Amino acid sequence: METNIRLKLKKTASGIGYFVLSIILAMNVLSVILAVPAYMRAPVISNSLLSILQLIASITGMFIIGLFYCLLSKTSLNEVLPFKKVKPDLMIKTVVMALAVVFVANYLTDYFVQGMSLFGLHNNVSMSFESHNVVENILYIISVAIIPALTEEFAFRGIVLQKLRKHGDAYAIFISALLFGLLHGNIVQIPFAFTVGIVAGFITIKTGSIIPAIIVHFLNNLSSVIVSIISENNLCDPAVTDAVYLIFVIVIFVGGIFSSYSLSKIKGFFNLEAYTLIPFKERLKLTFSSIGIILALILMSAEIVYSLIPAYGT
Repeated sequence: METNIRLKLKKTASGIGYFVLSIILAMNVLSVILAVPAYMRAPVISNSLLSILQLIASITGMFIIGLFYCLLSKTSLNEVLPFKKVKPDLMIKTVVMALAVVFVANYLTDYFVQGMSLFGLHNNVSMSFESHNVVENILYIISVAIIPALTEEFAFRGIVLQKLRKHGDAYAIFISALLFGLLHGNIVQIPFAFTVGIVAGFITIKTGSIIPAIIVHFLNNLSSVIVSIISENNLCDPAVTDAVYLIFVIVIFVGGIFSSYSLSKIKGFFNLEAYTLIPFKERLKLTFSSIGIILALILMSAEIVYSLIPAYGT
């Protein structure tokens, strides 16, 4: 029986690896498909608008590949899209708690980036846009706040997390978060995305719904987009913008502490169901020895190395 479980785990992990590999390839192909016609019709198209269009294509590719994966693996959408009804108070508490962790991780990422520069490491991947008109601002919000919250959660807190849960909740959260982090392809975003993946995976399992994770993802990205638009268009004094954002973060952080305390009173809320069939370390070994995961890790590692190349060429 244990042999069959090991074989099923390795097969599932390999399938997830091929799924992530396909996402990366599709995102790059769709980026080119959408960007080239846009550039041909308007050769003077701004770099920011072009980047936003590419991002929309990239993230949309995640949704398309997800549907194909479900079709090929004969997986119903109900299986990978948990939509259990969540009580309003539980929804608010889990979202605020998760946002508090995410915002703290965001600040730690800033310090991490500063620390990288001390060692001569600089990220080669641009993560900012310059949006100077209504159209670009709308596309910016759609591409950075709305689409990723839907498609990335569908792919990672939906397909990846739910398919791996049969082999343990803690294991599923860790692997889905790790792949989610590595998918971002640069050393700056990986630790932050991994943290988001852990938190989003946890609240998805605890609420039985993917909605809280989508909300957290959306609000986190939206806050960054709003600050960026205000800064890029000089709509407010930078000091005021920073002060307002800091107050917002502090409010969320305090709210997160109170929410965590309240949630701790729910019996077993911060505990994950134990899995005893196969030791955790052995599950990891089986996962990282599956061909699909190996290929996905090779491609993601190549992207990470590429993001650091200029640091060694200057």
